[in-house]
Amino acid sequence: MIGLDKHARPKGMELFELRPVIVGGDPVSPENKAWLTREQNFEAVRYWNRIVRSLRDGPK
Repeated sequence: MIGLDKHARPKGMELFELRPVIVGGDPVSPENKAWLTREQNFEAVRYWNRIVRSLRDGPK
């Protein structure tokens, strides 16, 4: 991904790991990073929180 320099962050954007490390994402791979708006970041974090919670809790 172009422009991943965290010091050159686009205004209003947050660098997000597409697949979190806790579920096998690569913490240094540029392919695992994306600039998201604050709202997109909220949605993505909620999504991954649900996934991680379900993995920890197991089937109900």
